[in-house]
Amino acid sequence: MKKVLLVLLYAAGVPFAASLLFFILLFFGAPEWLGYIIVPGLSALFYFLLRKKLDLQLSFWVHGGILLGLGLLFTLLMLVFSGSIRGVFSGIFFVATLPFGLLWFFFTLTDRQPVLCIIIFLTYLAAFLAAVFFGKNAGRKKRILAAVVSAAVLLFAGVCTALYMNRPEIRYAGHGFQYMHGFSSTDFSDYMVYSDPSRLVQPSEAPPFTIEDPQEMPVLDGAEACYPVYAAFAKAVYQDIDQIERECADADGTEFRRFNGKIVTFTNTVQGFLRMIYDYGDEVKYGSRVDIFLGARPSKGQMEIAANEGIELEITPIGREAFVFFVEEDNPVEGLTSDEIRAVYHGDITNWKEVGGRDRKIAAFQRPADSGSQTMMEYFMGDVSLKEPMTYETVDSMEGVIKNVAQYHSEAGAMAYTFRYFLEGLNQEKGVKMLAVDGVYPTVENIENGSYPLTVPLVAVTRKDDPNPNVRKMIDLMLSPFGQEIIRKTGYAGLE
Repeated sequence: MKKVLLVLLYAAGVPFAASLLFFILLFFGAPEWLGYIIVPGLSALFYFLLRKKLDLQLSFWVHGGILLGLGLLFTLLMLVFSGSIRGVFSGIFFVATLPFGLLWFFFTLTDRQPVLCIIIFLTYLAAFLAAVFFGKNAGRKKRILAAVVSAAVLLFAGVCTALYMNRPEIRYAGHGFQYMHGFSSTDFSDYMVYSDPSRLVQPSEAPPFTIEDPQEMPVLDGAEACYPVYAAFAKAVYQDIDQIERECADADGTEFRRFNGKIVTFTNTVQGFLRMIYDYGDEVKYGSRVDIFLGARPSKGQMEIAANEGIELEITPIGREAFVFFVEEDNPVEGLTSDEIRAVYHGDITNWKEVGGRDRKIAAFQRPADSGSQTMMEYFMGDVSLKEPMTYETVDSMEGVIKNVAQYHSEAGAMAYTFRYFLEGLNQEKGVKMLAVDGVYPTVENIENGSYPLTVPLVAVTRKDDPNPNVRKMIDLMLSPFGQEIIRKTGYAGLE
């Protein structure tokens, strides 16, 4: 019975007491990194204070067994789930670490479970070493064995860290939506209409008209790469728009956080299009209706949504852009034909050596459905079907296992597609190069003269039933020499 109590003291009591003290300190503002010191340190101290009452033989094997068991369990979980231990899988590890329950609660709420995992390993490692070096009759053999156990645990920790840092939701999630309140992968802070200094282009002449009343200013939204374009138009034409949007940003209300602005908004291609289609009666879900949407032409699915709602759209080309394919910069392949690209994405060509490159498998990445680049890819493929995209799984506590499209990752043999301005103007990828298509490289000159085969229109989408007369005026302005100057200066090709 005494030994059972000692086991419980080691396995549960000591780490629980250390965790409890640190948990209290966290609520008083202690930084989380202190847990790396406090919890292991207190555990070792508790052992030292109780060393006369504890049996070294028992403490050695208890601590060593717990340490190796946890290390092996956690490493197996990380290997099986490719570094993703969130959701239901993290519960398996939680069962084995109940003494740290208070800290599990805190770090799960703050989405910092890896911090806790490190604390757990350090705690049992510190207590194990304390059992060896502060216990009774710590002989040479036990110290050697302790060194072996410690080395094994450090190896487990190294493997787990590598797997976690390279887990699929990090590798293949693209750039993530960490900006613009979770809608953008690009930091547009220097492109806001109230930014100072501002990266928005300035036309060489005054606009032919301005709009003074905020109620008459068409609400703008668009694709991610188009934000610098329509923000520049608003800055030039909408009077005091910088002050209007600054006041909205300073208030930081729900509407601003949802739409990144009041008039010059951004909710990306999918949400922005829905805000244009659905009327004001749905504003609780979609916000105020968008008047002008800038981006690539809508997908078939988006056009069907509009048709089902009885909405007739006007799609006006206002500039030109290149749909481009890119690879790693050290890939010896400089270009592909259109047919070769279709064969790659249909699955007929699978190795770079088939198109003059190295003997290496082609990792052909796609984009999520209804994104601007995926829509363009579907148009480009025509009647040739796209092969099933690479996917990875994430675990959501509410929705279970979710499959996501694996987006570009800089690995051997990678290939992907996007729009030229997104790649060059916004510097979205590093260490890559664009491919020539059918022998033509996607320069601005080749886009404007029409020689690049995958030139696509930059369009402004509006509703024919929009009652605001300034919508038509803004479209005409974008087509005018004044508007074409803004489009070219931003980095797109003009219409002529």
